Amino acid sequence: MAQERERPEAEDAPPRAVVLATFDSLGPRTAEGVAEELDVGRDHVAATLSALVEAGELEAAELVDGDDALTAYYLSPDVHPGGSIDPETARRAAVQRTIAELDVPGVSEMMQDWRRDALERAWEYLAEEGRASDRAFKREVYPGHKAGYDTPDAWWAFLRPRLTRLPGVDGPSDDGSTWTYAGP
Repeated sequence: MAQERERPEAEDAPPRAVVLATFDSLGPRTAEGVAEELDVGRDHVAATLSALVEAGELEAAELVDGDDALTAYYLSPDVHPGGSIDPETARRAAVQRTIAELDVPGVSEMMQDWRRDALERAWEYLAEEGRASDRAFKREVYPGHKAGYDTPDAWWAFLRPRLTRLPGVDGPSDDGSTWTYAGP
């Protein structure tokens, strides 16, 4: 019988921006509550929450009642005045959540992650430029984010239908090759 390979928690932990975006006020959250909202394992969320506390993005308090203990996480008022996440962090988290839910081909989880990274970079490029053509994506994004594709055309065939599903993306235009970033 084959033994199931155990993966380290960090590999399955949700991205920090995605976890941080679940905090929309100064109200506390538990690892269980965040894990349920993101539909991932509690241990994986706890790893990301710990990293956010270490980075100073969140604060944590241990609540003890007899033998029971619970850790509550909350936005650091020094980092997030007014208890809200900056719009760029929220936008990035929405994109990462959407990308994580997309069906991405690949023979391994690592290959799928490369392809998700390429898709996120294409979105970033469009958001930075405001408008871009198919050719510009291939010229500017493909060389640094090939995601296992041997040609820009094969890469674009993977990317193009998924790019339309990301927040703020309008495209392609009537000419069939111009994309526009419409914002949040």
